[in-house]
Amino acid sequence: MRNKLASALFGGMVLLQGAWASETDEVQPWLEKMHEAAHMLNYEGTFVYGQQGQLSSIRIIHSVTETGERERLVAMDGSGREVLRDGDRVTCIYPDSQSVMVEKSRPRAKFPPTFPVKVGALDNFYRLSLAGKDKVAGEPAQKILIRPRDNLRYGHALWVHEKTGLLLKTELLNEDNRPVEQFMFTQIIFMDEIPEEALQADINKENFTWYEVDETRQQTENDRNTPWQVTELPSGFEQDMTRMHQIPTSIMPVEHRVYSDGLASVSVFIEENDDKDEDNLFGGSHMGAVNAHGRTLNGYHVTVVGEVPHETVKMIGESVEYRESP
Repeated sequence: MRNKLASALFGGMVLLQGAWASETDEVQPWLEKMHEAAHMLNYEGTFVYGQQGQLSSIRIIHSVTETGERERLVAMDGSGREVLRDGDRVTCIYPDSQSVMVEKSRPRAKFPPTFPVKVGALDNFYRLSLAGKDKVAGEPAQKILIRPRDNLRYGHALWVHEKTGLLLKTELLNEDNRPVEQFMFTQIIFMDEIPEEALQADINKENFTWYEVDETRQQTENDRNTPWQVTELPSGFEQDMTRMHQIPTSIMPVEHRVYSDGLASVSVFIEENDDKDEDNLFGGSHMGAVNAHGRTLNGYHVTVVGEVPHETVKMIGESVEYRESP
């Protein structure tokens, strides 16, 4: 009897694993198509970004030519803020403060949001499945669900344009399966080519103050002699990069590390304490889907930020240790 029960349980597990593998195999082509569309299409549209019950409307123009990708984002709230991306160079224009910030982008910092192409490595941490058809901005779309297998990361719902593969809508889902962040196109036009003038900022930036982020070398932790160690991470999270850089609004140089499971990512910022800085975060804070946790240690301030549950940033932040070389 015991043998039969064990066989039945084992057989059920095998069938369940086979079903998960089958669902992942169905999702894989859609993510490949979505990844290609994000870098190969010319289009102009408007999308809304929502968090904490507030919606922002943004106009986007995306161009692809033989010289590479270019993109322009324009806030529709009257502030006049714009973001121009040319390859990996990003220029942020803030008319309200008459300032311009120039830096190099990282792949995850783009709109529309991007997702991993190869999803096999995510199977241990997420369950991926197709979830029927829908319409977004009047266009037919395939819905995809990405559900976490623990409470240390968020889930995702994606709506992918059936014809082109462009990501038309996303929802970031919390532990209760409720949206905490949303992105959705409300209007979109696909074009053969984008006029040059459509990619240029509308405002005169001559009298603005320019800030250029000092992008120093990016190194792994093994390449740097650093006394800082993160001793506890959720399963699947690995160090993505470490860099030292100067933030224009900060006097002290900041050590910045990124940890990722291939989908979710968390940033750890370590900077020397400035007694005059009253804005340092102590304990937890959140804005929409973004949670943060801050503490002081050995005369430094440690801040952990990410689109993950607060339990995750707190666990990582409290595990940071300072270990001097013997």
